[in-house]
Amino acid sequence: MKAIHRLWLFALTALAMGSCSTNRAAPGREVFDEQTGNTLTVVSKPLVFARDRNDVAAYARDYATAVAVEVDHSGTLQDYLLVYRWSTVDKRMLPGEDPGAGTLRLIGAGRELTLQPLDSLPVDVAVNRSLHLPGHDAAVARAYAVDVDILRFIAHSDTLTLELPEETLDTPFRIWEDGRGALEQFMRQTAAP
Repeated sequence: MKAIHRLWLFALTALAMGSCSTNRAAPGREVFDEQTGNTLTVVSKPLVFARDRNDVAAYARDYATAVAVEVDHSGTLQDYLLVYRWSTVDKRMLPGEDPGAGTLRLIGAGRELTLQPLDSLPVDVAVNRSLHLPGHDAAVARAYAVDVDILRFIAHSDTLTLELPEETLDTPFRIWEDGRGALEQFMRQTAAP
């Protein structure tokens, strides 16, 4: 009888410990990119920003999904922020795919950061589903080179907003799905300078 009580106690303890661990952000996923031979570390949960588009339709929104990725290219590490711009309205609400456009402004904690997009994506987001590409039929993807200070700013800003100043609508995006805890875990896991 004591063995059964111990077994139950062990099972309840394991269950309690498991439920506690689900409150913490999961570590980023490591993925081997077969096309480039690079190893990618991808944040486990992205940050999703949204802005209402009640001017177009009820319950319509524009979104910007931000995904932190570290690329290990033969021991050279570089961090990137992939940003997918998509909308529930229709494709006409998306920005153009001009690689020169896409200035990104992050505002939080009394500070403003402006990032310029890279000319090309460092990874093929259409092939690699682990990069949190939205399950939407159209999304414009851009990449920004970042460092640990920029990622820390994003993770620790309480009132973070995202702006895309080159779009015709200048309304900022606000956090819709909060992935800052996962970003914090990603920074602990990665080692880029």
